[in-house]
Amino acid sequence: MSASSRRSFIQLSSAVLAGLGLPVAAAANRVESTQVELRDGSLTLPNNPLVLFDNFHSGNRRAYSWKAKLNAARAAGCDGFQIVMVDPDSDYWKDLMDMVPAYDFRSWGFHWNTGAVIDEKAHLLEEEIDKMQRVIAALGRSPLRPFISFAIKGGGELFGGTIHESGSAKAEDRHWERAARIVAAFDRACRAANIEGALYPHTHWLCDTPASQRKILADAEADWVQPAFCSHHWYAHKNNEELDELLLDPVMAKTNYVVLTNGRKSGDWFPATRFDRGEIDMAWLLAKLYAFGYQGPIASQGWGIGGDPYVTAKAFVDGVRGLRERFIRQPDLWPLL
Repeated sequence: MSASSRRSFIQLSSAVLAGLGLPVAAAANRVESTQVELRDGSLTLPNNPLVLFDNFHSGNRRAYSWKAKLNAARAAGCDGFQIVMVDPDSDYWKDLMDMVPAYDFRSWGFHWNTGAVIDEKAHLLEEEIDKMQRVIAALGRSPLRPFISFAIKGGGELFGGTIHESGSAKAEDRHWERAARIVAAFDRACRAANIEGALYPHTHWLCDTPASQRKILADAEADWVQPAFCSHHWYAHKNNEELDELLLDPVMAKTNYVVLTNGRKSGDWFPATRFDRGEIDMAWLLAKLYAFGYQGPIASQGWGIGGDPYVTAKAFVDGVRGLRERFIRQPDLWPLL
C-alpha cells in the first residue's frame, strides 16, 4: 500500500467510526497507546490486551488443571484468559472462580457456541437458546464479567468437503432463520447482562465469512453484538473480501474481538500453526489493525497446534509485542509505507 493510500485508509477508517458514533472496543479493554512518527505522519499504536483462548492445552492425550493453564498464560505474558464452553453452574467453573483472585489478568473472556442450526440438531434450538441465555446471565453476575465470543457451528448438510464449499455456501433459508433466532437471543442476553458480545466466524461452519456475519446480524436485528475477526479463518476462505475493503465496511468497522492465529495450507484444509510459523504475514496484518485503530482484545488459539502449550502461548505474546516494538523503534520497517 502506498503512503497516500495508507493515509486514505486511515482517514476513511476514522470517518466510518466517527460517523457511527461507536467506540472500537469496550472501555474495560481500552489501553495506553504509543505515538509513532512515520514518513508520512504519525500513527497511534494501541497496546491491546493479549488473551489466551483456552484450547492451547486441549487434546493430544493429556489434560491440564486450571492452575497449570492459568500459570502458563501468566508466565507467557498474557494480559487475559478466555474460558471456553464451561457451564457457570458446574463444579469445574466453581473451581476456577476460587482461583481467580490469585491472578491479575486485566481482561477475561468467555466463548460459547451452538450447533442447533443444522437439521440433525434443530429440535434442540429452543433448549440451546435457553441454555445460552442462562449462561450469559450467570456471567453477568460473576466477578469476571467477561467479553463473550459466540460461534454458530456447521456440519451435517452444511459440510461440502472444502472450506469454500461448506458452511454458508450450502446454507438455505431454514439455516439462516435458525441462526437469526439464536443471534437475536444472544444479542438480548448480552445487552441485559451489560456484557460485550462478538459473533465469531469459523471455516466450515454456518457463520464462516464476514458476509455471513453481516447477514446473520442484520436478520437478527442485532445492535449490541458486533462482528469478530479471525486471521486464519479469514485467510483460509478464498471468497472473503480483501482486508482493506473488509475493515471499511460499516458493519465490520464495529469489530470488537480479534483472533490472531497463523496457519498453513494442507490440501483443502488450513490448520492452525504457531503465531510465528505459518504462511500469514502477521507483521502486515497487525499493522493493518493498528492503522484501522483497533483497541480491543487480541486473542490467539492453539487448537491442533500441539506440542508444549506454554511455548505456543509465549510465541503469540512475544510475536505481537515484538512486532509492536519493531514498529516503534524502526518506523522505516512499517509494512504499510
